[in-house]
Amino acid sequence: MRKLSFGFAHPHAINTSSAAVLALLALGAAACGSYGVDEDSLGNAEQALDEAVSASSAVSGGGTGGFGTTSSSSTGAGGFGTTSSSSTGIGGPSTSVSTSTSTGVGGGTGGGPVDPAPVGPPAVGFWQFDDCDSSTPDLLDSSGNGMTASRSASAACAQGVSSLAISFDGKNDTVAADDNPSFTFGQNLAVAAWVNPTSVSGSAVRTIAQERGGGDTSFSLDIRNDQARFAVTLTNGRTITSRAPIQANVWTHVAGIYDGTFVRLFLNGEQVGQISAMGTIADINASIHVGSNPQKEQRFKGLIDEVWVSASPTTGNEIAQLSCLSRPTTFTVTPENSGPVAPNTPVTYQIAVTNNDVGACVPADYFLEISSQSPGINVFVDAPSLPGVPPGSTATFPATVTGTEDADPGAHQIPFNVINFNSPEFIVGSGDLNFELAQPTGCFVRTSREIFVKDLSVIEDPLRTTSDGPPEDPRTGAWTFARLMEDMAPTPADAPAMVEEMFTTWLSDQVVNGFTLPARPSIQQVVLDEWPRSPDGSLDLQQAPLLLLGIVNRIDVRNLAEGHAGEGRFVFGVVSQGFPQQFTIILEYKLPASTEADVLDWANAWHALGSLPFPSEEYNAALQDITTQFAGRNAAPGRPNGSSLGQLRTNEIALAGPWELREFVLSAQTGFLRPETVKLTPDITFDGSATLADFVNQNEAAIVAEQHTVPETFQGSPFLGGSSFNNLTAWTAPGILNNEARHKFSLNTCNGCHGAQETGTGFLHVNPRFPGNETSLSGFMTGVNVPDPVTGEPRNLNDLGRRNADLKALVCEPAPTFAGAATAARGAAPAGSAASRSAFIRRGIGRVH
Repeated sequence: MRKLSFGFAHPHAINTSSAAVLALLALGAAACGSYGVDEDSLGNAEQALDEAVSASSAVSGGGTGGFGTTSSSSTGAGGFGTTSSSSTGIGGPSTSVSTSTSTGVGGGTGGGPVDPAPVGPPAVGFWQFDDCDSSTPDLLDSSGNGMTASRSASAACAQGVSSLAISFDGKNDTVAADDNPSFTFGQNLAVAAWVNPTSVSGSAVRTIAQERGGGDTSFSLDIRNDQARFAVTLTNGRTITSRAPIQANVWTHVAGIYDGTFVRLFLNGEQVGQISAMGTIADINASIHVGSNPQKEQRFKGLIDEVWVSASPTTGNEIAQLSCLSRPTTFTVTPENSGPVAPNTPVTYQIAVTNNDVGACVPADYFLEISSQSPGINVFVDAPSLPGVPPGSTATFPATVTGTEDADPGAHQIPFNVINFNSPEFIVGSGDLNFELAQPTGCFVRTSREIFVKDLSVIEDPLRTTSDGPPEDPRTGAWTFARLMEDMAPTPADAPAMVEEMFTTWLSDQVVNGFTLPARPSIQQVVLDEWPRSPDGSLDLQQAPLLLLGIVNRIDVRNLAEGHAGEGRFVFGVVSQGFPQQFTIILEYKLPASTEADVLDWANAWHALGSLPFPSEEYNAALQDITTQFAGRNAAPGRPNGSSLGQLRTNEIALAGPWELREFVLSAQTGFLRPETVKLTPDITFDGSATLADFVNQNEAAIVAEQHTVPETFQGSPFLGGSSFNNLTAWTAPGILNNEARHKFSLNTCNGCHGAQETGTGFLHVNPRFPGNETSLSGFMTGVNVPDPVTGEPRNLNDLGRRNADLKALVCEPAPTFAGAATAARGAAPAGSAASRSAFIRRGIGRVH
């Protein structure tokens, strides 16, 4: 017997999906076969399974059933199948019967051995034909074994399934690799090829690949009578064949495995035939022929590509790998360019992604990674994931781009990446959405400069956000937590003690409105231990572990009847233990006002920021003038400490689970911050209760207009929460009559607004940041579609867009449509446009989030 030599693993091996690892366990009784001495035994004396055991279900992981008995095929899941066939050979007729029993694994088709995980068998010959050249007959071997094949001059190079192939005319074209000791297969043979036959019908044998010489054949992969066939001849003279139907004029991956026990046939990576064949393949010392059997004129007509032969143990999973040809993903973008688009006009692009893989490749799980790098250019992708896109299929990502007045006019290229989680390359495509924003006209509001300011030129102003400047410079530390606390406290010297007293409330249980707030003692490690102290032992406020995230205009929550024109806010994030914590602190100041003119003065002051150069010292100085008016010492004479602070709110899960929101106000007695109820939010125990349904139904009109209040007590018991624990769900209860009222009530609660079900939020609307990075905002703030948790109806939420429209209606006269709509929504009967506008100026919505 020859000494076997092995080459390298085929280069097309790729990972298959976990579904392709499903396999079957089978016990097969050896069948009686025909004894043939030439090719006639392959054509007439076959022991055929005729698709007896299909492994397609095993590969895909599907299929249920018991057992089946038929003369040609059987399928079952964890059951058994019985097949029979007749064959005639030299010496007279012989009838053969094969019986196989199998146990399915997780469903599928019985009848096969268990395939272990792919190991990548080395090939003894791998002819890809990509080097086919009319100037030479040589066809190199990609296995690394040097098994160069030779083609006849008439065998033409042609476009293949992967680069080039060989075109066979069915007459005299030949490709052969000379005999080599490596072509000894014993009990391990695997052969595979891509074929595109022009015809599959008729009794003539069309050779794909075989080892043939001197009238003897060890194996043959061929086509006859509309069927692909894989046959081996054993040392005892028996020829065993497995077969299955095949189509003409399409590319099909055909493969066979012999392992000393079974002859198995595969089409496009799926097992379609199997028959028992205990023994060893005959060693015939012959060449490997591709596309022809010159001695028997059994010639192929059509295209053959990627011929692979191995003498190593091979699994069905590895055949599936061979049958996958990975090709680059392609995509198209429609439209190619938006053309000039007015601000706030959405443009929807279709990014059509095509999986160009061929064969039994794992379906692509595509994901679109896209974000705008330009302020004011917002991108929304409704479904960023497209799982399970089969080879040869196209799927489409819709992406909507909207430019606001904040964005610079002109052309914007919005880069995107297409990711395939099943591809070794991971990022399989990159491109751009070409968006052109027209110059805004008329009166407009710039959200990022007039409503929510988070540009690094502001929140990392080197003087205003640090204490490093000259003490006499009014800019030094103007926007630091230290300055804000000093201006809020009874005296600047009281600020460290006031701050420490507030943070230590987490160290013990607190009772607010009759509800207990359990201690969250991790405040000690997360905040207090991280906070440097002054020589006298007090907190050094200038080294507070807090980072400014944004400065916010909330004129939309104005209520002139309560003496304010809305709020101005500072949002800080806790940075401790080396990274930003999921912990934000929001200082919410009332904008003092007593007349409609005061409201409009505040509105115009905020609006004037949008016309200033940006970024610039001129802009920052103007913003400081505004913030000093509401956050400076004695901004609100008559209130505790003369501070206009309405409330200080915290949102965190850094201390313990679940998420919790707390609220603090300045005590009229001590001048220090004390725990307070969370506004518009009942205690969580009322969620789903009849009491909640009663409250919503009784206050339906005010809730829909977002002008309701939640009282401390309702129906004689404490109602307003002492804090808000957030399970990211929505507020609802059986018996609520109007789902719009339910939605607006839930939206205005702390945990409903900060929850996934109502607003699609993972809790924080303003996310923590590292120094040098701008904070990001939630989809609720910038725009998101969320299905109503009760009805499923889609809701488009864009709170910054709503705030923009509100400020625009205040500063861009006369805005009767917005004012009239707002008044009508609140249930008021407008008495002319003047009265309508007056009501609009005096009262915004009641939302506190």
